[in-house]
Amino acid sequence: MEKHIDYKYFAIKYVFEFFVVVLGITVSFWVGEWNEQRKLANDHIAEAKAILKDLSADAQRLEFIAQSIKQGETNASRLIDNIERYRGGLMSYSAFSDSIIDIGHVYTEYTFFINNGTYKSLINNGRILRFPLGVETEVKDYYEFVSKRVADNNRMVDDAAWSYYSEHHPMCYAVENLAPAESRAAAYRLLQYEDLKAQYSSASFYKANIALRHRIQMHGDQVQGYQNKCLLVDSLVRAHLEEITALH
Repeated sequence: MEKHIDYKYFAIKYVFEFFVVVLGITVSFWVGEWNEQRKLANDHIAEAKAILKDLSADAQRLEFIAQSIKQGETNASRLIDNIERYRGGLMSYSAFSDSIIDIGHVYTEYTFFINNGTYKSLINNGRILRFPLGVETEVKDYYEFVSKRVADNNRMVDDAAWSYYSEHHPMCYAVENLAPAESRAAAYRLLQYEDLKAQYSSASFYKANIALRHRIQMHGDQVQGYQNKCLLVDSLVRAHLEEITALH
């Protein structure tokens, strides 16, 4: 006897199996996509934290330089005041030379270089685009345009300090590697040479210190600008990090 084939049963069975397979593939794809997005999100959070770490190092260095600038401006003003008193007959050369020795290095020309390792990595792998446009723009401005101004300013500060110490205030270079007691005695002897006495008493030395103080003040204004930009970028990246962390 011929067996009856239930085509409806097989149709339902195969359709069910087809949907199970499709559903399995879809779920597998969705899980894989979800895991990939989660990995990208974790990577983005790590990169945002890395930028904040770099910015924190920049901020600390800038604060150190800002304090050096303040001390340099104080030293320069003090030396200019003593020069004016000496040239006005209110201070003997002996007291004047003692004040020069006491002040020592008028300004230590610390410079600043932006920590841009994380930024370069983000640019190279294109992940900078994962930041919102406003954040991305400020980050790029800090690491591209501000960094160029930093390099130019560093060069000017280095040149100004080299010119000042080598041409106008050689005492500092002459004694900088000596022990404190030996340094003071050597500095005092140097300032008693007639030609150097004439140099330190000259209008050129006076004008060189005025120029140095002006350069220090300009450097201070520029470093303040770097600090403000660093703080702005830090606040934007930090706010973005808090937002994506909350969503994650």
